[in-house]
Amino acid sequence: MPTLISFLSRKSSESGQGAVTAKECPPQVWPLRTEEHYLEARNIVDKLAIKGEEELTDAECDQLEVFSVLMEKYEEEHYSIGQLNLSPIEFLKILMRESGMSPSDLGRLLGDRSLGHKILAEERNLSKTHIKILSEHFKVDAGAFL
Repeated sequence: MPTLISFLSRKSSESGQGAVTAKECPPQVWPLRTEEHYLEARNIVDKLAIKGEEELTDAECDQLEVFSVLMEKYEEEHYSIGQLNLSPIEFLKILMRESGMSPSDLGRLLGDRSLGHKILAEERNLSKTHIKILSEHFKVDAGAFL
């Protein structure tokens, strides 16, 4: 994968002039075809996000925007919940485990402490209200619980 340094060196030697300035260069972006490309882009996005929107140059804002769109597309294609073939309850259990949530915590979130255990044991189904609460709490698409 070409780096910004190699791009600048190539442009400089092709034009026969001195070094190309950052203002003359578009932000470096690339297609996210592999996990390595995705991880490298995610690293850049993380660094730009930490830097803060007010501190970003126009080129960095463009880079952040383009990578965000490309990463979202990559994630939909490679990390889609539908590709995992999980039941809504299995998916819920994974989300709970990752966030350190107990069945009682789930029940409290849904309005009745005993409800968490019943849902996880599949003795009770998730209602539309439960699904709305869970999708908002875990920040996932409600379709994952259908």
